[in-house]
Amino acid sequence: MYPTSTITSNNEAQSQSFVGKITSQKRPLIGSGLTLPSTAIAQLAGQSDCDFVMIDMEHSPLTIDIVMQMVHAFVASSNGTKFPLIRVPSHGVEWIKWALDSGAAGIIIPMVNNVDEMKALLDRALYPPLGRRSFGPSNAPFARLQGAENGVGGYFQRARRGEIAILPMIESKEGLENVEAILSLDGVSGTFIGPADLRLSLGLTVGVDGSEPAFLQALKDICAIGKKFHKVVGCMGMGETGAGSRAAEGMDFLIATADSSALVAGLAADIGLARNGISKARAYL
Repeated sequence: MYPTSTITSNNEAQSQSFVGKITSQKRPLIGSGLTLPSTAIAQLAGQSDCDFVMIDMEHSPLTIDIVMQMVHAFVASSNGTKFPLIRVPSHGVEWIKWALDSGAAGIIIPMVNNVDEMKALLDRALYPPLGRRSFGPSNAPFARLQGAENGVGGYFQRARRGEIAILPMIESKEGLENVEAILSLDGVSGTFIGPADLRLSLGLTVGVDGSEPAFLQALKDICAIGKKFHKVVGCMGMGETGAGSRAAEGMDFLIATADSSALVAGLAADIGLARNGISKARAYL
């Protein structure tokens, strides 16, 4: 389910893009949030069973140099088969430019509330004549996906075809009210729902999930509008229940875990097994 706008309507061109992968899989892609400034963790994520990662600059103090290295490490470790997305910290042109020039498969942009904000973001994210993105992606080829063209020229052509995902976050009451107009714009690949901020904006308790009618209706409405415009919709989908609920609602890509929580959970599980083994051994003494 990929955008049918003038820059994203070529099936063959989309085959190696993040949105194209969603189309070809016909199931939600599953990803992990990366919050720790570590190329080693990015490499390990590339060896995992995830489909993509979201490197989070919004709520983690990551600098753009380490983020670029994490993008390249993740792609190299996965042999170019998995997709690195970057969640930028704000709408500033410098963040948009740096994130895209890293060669990331797409960017997620927080707190997009209306059409004017989205048009300004597209102006910063797209090359002329569709926007005014400055040319200089010298580091992008190091994040080349499998089957993609080589070099700066190849990256430029992929960007011009709309293969780099531009994903505004809908996470406010105002954004929810304007989501149809936002997703109708050419160049917008889809949206990532920010459930915690959306819930707060709707006057609900903090969290990434809930059963309140207002929250569930918001998710339903966003998914329906995404389908109307053939745009992808993503969200948090933590655990078996959370991922199942979001998939049933029609979400196309889900953040199911994060590096820090997975590390803690993995350590706890292994230590717990060791303690159980020791307890059983003592029973025979």
